[in-house]
Amino acid sequence: MKKTILVTVSGGRSSAMMARHIQTSEKYKDYEKVYVFCNTGMERPETIDFLKNIEKHWGIDLIKIEGVYSNEMNIGVGYKIVNWDDLNMTGRPFTEMIAHKCKGVFKGVPSIKSPYCSDMLKAQPCRKLERDLFGKNIPYVKAIGFRKEDMPKRISWAEIKEDTKRIFPLLTDFENPISQQDLNTWWNNEPFKLEIDGKYGNCELCWKKSTNNLIENIRKGTRFIDWHREMEKEYDSTFFRGRLTIDDLVKLAQEPITATLDFEEDGGSCVCNI
Repeated sequence: MKKTILVTVSGGRSSAMMARHIQTSEKYKDYEKVYVFCNTGMERPETIDFLKNIEKHWGIDLIKIEGVYSNEMNIGVGYKIVNWDDLNMTGRPFTEMIAHKCKGVFKGVPSIKSPYCSDMLKAQPCRKLERDLFGKNIPYVKAIGFRKEDMPKRISWAEIKEDTKRIFPLLTDFENPISQQDLNTWWNNEPFKLEIDGKYGNCELCWKKSTNNLIENIRKGTRFIDWHREMEKEYDSTFFRGRLTIDDLVKLAQEPITATLDFEEDGGSCVCNI
């Protein structure tokens, strides 16, 4: 029986390069390959265009899924397979996910202190898909698009060696782990690009982004200012560092661009891996 690789494609450049490498590398020629994108409803249109180009230019067939949630107790997270035409772009999966999380004793939106959104929007729906696709009898591994900059904070060599359920091709399959610079060089030779800077990627106003990054996202333009206001009001909590509200960030974004905004924070990117 052939072993299968489940390739998680986030909509960023690293996971896309990994998907192409797995598709074309001799190392994986004897594997069955399944490519999955988990939609949160908060991705920028440029990200979705990028994913469509992965299918168009490389012939990679992405399984596109969204989480399915319930307000009834004792019902867990599910998933549904969607097409490009019915892919949600208005934040509905995210809205329903928060309601699902808050149907019991817990109440609050995702934040640094309560970082549940990646698990409920991506990991849990993907695990349900895996069970339906593979059951207990089909052996498979999951490919994760970590690169050099993710080490050692997100993964170490010791963890990679011990992990029997996941592989990390950008770290292990090349002479040296793929870095941001390597990624840039590689994409220069491809027929399409992610037409947006990485700091604007993934969920538009992801709370994992630094405050300065969020301000830049608001200045660029975002569809989800009102959505954040509604969630903050409904759940009486805030998403962002320092308990900043969305209106606090909007006010900061209205300051002159030349103004120095000094925030001492860890991070600046929001990379969600399944």
